[in-house]
Amino acid sequence: MQITRGNYSQYANMVQQMFGNKKNFSNPLAQCDYGNFALRFKPVDINFTKPNWDNIMTKRDKPAMSEEDFEEAIKELARKEFSTGKRDDAAYRKLCMQHGETVSPDRKAIYESSMRKTGGKMNAACMFWDSNGNKTLSYNPESRNWHAISTEEEFERARVFTSIYNDELARLKKEYGENALGTVSYQQIQSDLAAGTKAPSAADVGSTVDYTV
Repeated sequence: MQITRGNYSQYANMVQQMFGNKKNFSNPLAQCDYGNFALRFKPVDINFTKPNWDNIMTKRDKPAMSEEDFEEAIKELARKEFSTGKRDDAAYRKLCMQHGETVSPDRKAIYESSMRKTGGKMNAACMFWDSNGNKTLSYNPESRNWHAISTEEEFERARVFTSIYNDELARLKKEYGENALGTVSYQQIQSDLAAGTKAPSAADVGSTVDYTV
């Protein structure tokens, strides 16, 4: 069951019923109120897993690559997946994350600032806000998973990524045919791009072209 601010009370009551409705306020989880802004700096003795910033979107010292390189990398990903006919989820997530981080808030700094105020303990809200009161990062004490709460800028950035990716897939389908997914080698796609040529369609096979010099 995923704990949210809306269902925390229900979850807590269910746990209490399981233990004969005996409330144990010495239990750190019972001291939490998920998403309660007023408790953002109240420390609780929850054993928690520290965030792995390699897997969480946050502002970096510098972008992974330039905008031009990002666009080409996204197209290259689409080409490779078109040639294999399979989705490379790990590569897609990593590139999408790197691309989105150019507009991400500094979640790591926000987390570290909160931890200094709680003495290194999880706050009772299990959530982290920026200086403007915007939610940026949350921790699920049940699953011990971290979740970056996306901003509007990150959503827009993700739409840009998806648009570039889908446009390249559409171009490949138009050039090689709807049924060519997984049948055209990556090397062939690269060769055609370098030559600036259009792949022959079925109607072109066997046809001849006369040149007059």
